[in-house]
Amino acid sequence: MTPAVPEASLQALMHLLAEQALLAMGVPHPMMKEVPPANPEAARFYVDLLAVLKDKTEGRRTDSETRELEDILYGLRMRVMDLKAAPGTPVGPQS
Repeated sequence: MTPAVPEASLQALMHLLAEQALLAMGVPHPMMKEVPPANPEAARFYVDLLAVLKDKTEGRRTDSETRELEDILYGLRMRVMDLKAAPGTPVGPQS
């Protein structure tokens, strides 16, 4: 049985990107048998994509979409700060 496909919406896009960020952080997905290895660079990429989405949709979101996006970003940013970079990988902005 195939699960129902959700309606295309801003919330669906936010949750899709958040799910990818969590998977890249090594957080197990309920439908996966194995825990994926953490990939801090990919996790940060998905969090950055959500930040771009927030910037590009500024003034066009509903109040509930804004709250939801801000909550997602806050939660992911707190988690991504705890990730360890791979040895030899620079962390943070480079000058």
